[in-house]
Amino acid sequence: MFPAYLNADNLFLATATIVIVVVAFVLDKVIRRTISKYGKKVSMEPHAINVLKLVARLIIAVGAVIAVLGIFGLGLEWILGFSTLTGTAIGFASTQTLGNFLAGFYIMISRPFMVRDYVKIDDVEGEVKEITVNYTKIYTPTYTMTEIPNKKVLDSVIINYSGKKDIIDYSFKMGFPHLENRTNKQMVEDCIKPTIEKFYEKYKDVLPKKPEASMLTMDRLGREVNIRMFFPEGKIVEFYDLQPELMRDIVHCWDKFKTDKCDETC
Repeated sequence: MFPAYLNADNLFLATATIVIVVVAFVLDKVIRRTISKYGKKVSMEPHAINVLKLVARLIIAVGAVIAVLGIFGLGLEWILGFSTLTGTAIGFASTQTLGNFLAGFYIMISRPFMVRDYVKIDDVEGEVKEITVNYTKIYTPTYTMTEIPNKKVLDSVIINYSGKKDIIDYSFKMGFPHLENRTNKQMVEDCIKPTIEKFYEKYKDVLPKKPEASMLTMDRLGREVNIRMFFPEGKIVEFYDLQPELMRDIVHCWDKFKTDKCDETC
């Protein structure tokens, strides 16, 4: 004899529930794959593709839950109760995994940055490679991939160096001590700017615009010069190679400049 609960009605409900879950799972896979193919075909931004995938998954999940509740004969009040319970669970867990999920959804919608943008999030700097519902993946100047939880992204100060014309507008500081025989103007005009000029001539097929230099701050200990570089998005490896090279060229020229040996070889 079978237990009382293994009757035809219960077996039907269990089978129907399994079918709904399997169908939802397969439908999610198919729709996400379709969205990816279509997005690449029409050159859609990766973050937009992720948003569509997320919305599709939410719709499928909600539809599956409603369908399961329906086959068990649960009315609207159960659906509303389930929604309230779900909302409470989301609120309770918002600082953990679901917090990253909600933060990722918000980032995809608000778009403080996009894939291929060059950003600084807290102390992490680099090119945005991917924005998922849980993490933002950054390719850093050390040629490594760093994954930042999306909740931390929203809690951080974000600096976006990418401009409207797909150009990275990046600035860095260089400090120099005072010299008795060299003025600030001489340092910029006779050392830094000629070095930048030669650097640009060497790499003008890569750089969309010549780097710029200007005095930033000055105190009794020394002065800081702001070096501004421009670089096309999508060539981040070249940027990571060339930015340190420009710094080395400037330092090399400065070493000669401060000893009165700066000439055409600077």
